Amino acid sequence: MGNANAAVTELGLIEIQPSSPITDEPALDWLERVQVGYDNGFVIASSRALELDTARSPYLLKINGWGQLRHTVSDFSLPEDDLNQLQLKRGRLVFSGNAFNPNFSYFMQLDGRSTDGDDIRLLDYYIDYDLGNDQLELEPGTIAFRAGKYKMPFTMSRWLSGRDFEFADRSMSSIFFDVDRSFAVGLHGTAKQWAVPIHWDVALFNGIATGGAATGNRGGLDDNFAYSGRVHAHPIGDWGKSKLADLEHHDRLAMRVGGGFARSTIERSGNTEFNRLRVVDSGAAFANVAPATVSGYDVSLYAVDASFKYRGWSSTLEYYFRNLGDIRGAAIPELLDHGFWFQLGKFVVPGKLELITRWSRVQGDSGTLGLGDQSSEEVAGAVAWYFRENHAKLVVDATHLNGATLRSQSLDIEAGNRGWLFRSQIQFSF
Repeated sequence: MGNANAAVTELGLIEIQPSSPITDEPALDWLERVQVGYDNGFVIASSRALELDTARSPYLLKINGWGQLRHTVSDFSLPEDDLNQLQLKRGRLVFSGNAFNPNFSYFMQLDGRSTDGDDIRLLDYYIDYDLGNDQLELEPGTIAFRAGKYKMPFTMSRWLSGRDFEFADRSMSSIFFDVDRSFAVGLHGTAKQWAVPIHWDVALFNGIATGGAATGNRGGLDDNFAYSGRVHAHPIGDWGKSKLADLEHHDRLAMRVGGGFARSTIERSGNTEFNRLRVVDSGAAFANVAPATVSGYDVSLYAVDASFKYRGWSSTLEYYFRNLGDIRGAAIPELLDHGFWFQLGKFVVPGKLELITRWSRVQGDSGTLGLGDQSSEEVAGAVAWYFRENHAKLVVDATHLNGATLRSQSLDIEAGNRGWLFRSQIQFSF
């Protein structure tokens, strides 16, 4: 590191005390207590959190990790078996950074969770190329290309990281209308021509909820691509770093609004995708409810959301619509399902103790093939204690279901569940 001086400590660690290779100025204060060496294992140590200005560094590697250990107890109506288990719901290791040029970035996330046994899966892997800045001399972040496996731009709920939830997990409705991850190519960026910057994201991908499907072999997926997009903006106030809870205790109202869409044509030739979509309110696959003569259909999804923060209060509403149309092989009309989740939180001890409530509902005529609406809903309450914001917190919540519309390992529910679900979760991230 240029003219850097090093002193070997009693532990055998190297304390880095560089001077500037360009100006020969005294050592930078933020590097004075960084240590690298061997102490019964290879060690990189820092005496405090550092604010490193690395945004435009050509070469960069950042390592993060987080996990959620959850205790789940259920009390569902018979004949369902109840749970009383400790689970590692999310155990993530993240590698991200730049290579060759600050405009080339990468993101890789590994996940090891107890519901997958001992398996470790490649949850995300994608590359970003800021072609606007690199090729068109636009401001960084104006337009970038993305390719790989990642979350499809559609709902705000999926856009959020699990680290930012106020409850232990997402709502039933947000999972029911989810598009999830897939292999994709897309564009994203920020438009700053107006008074309020608008963040946008579009993608072309394999299909609805196909991220875990095997590719390259016939019969798993059909040959139809899907596409989706999302926009969001902050029209009022400075939103802050936390995505949902008002950890900053805003003195002035802050607001976030957004919307998204997703569309695909699904054919019976793709068994995985054709059998994936669920109906209201039984949670059965649409392929099992529809006549065996149905060979395909089109699905269109839409979502709108709004969030607020003010003096320890936080609220979020996201509403969804799903249309199944052009159903081929049977005389079935267009089917419409819709639903929402509404969440309200309040810090009773600023930045530490938060009380939260949530209502989630799904309604539609897909389960009756257009003969009438059915519905199911959940009502939940939670208490969250933030030891170090979202980096370390404890969440205890209770949820009542009057008929789950899907099976979800992340939510610990099966289709048709009625009754109570209790969860206690410890989260840690770095």
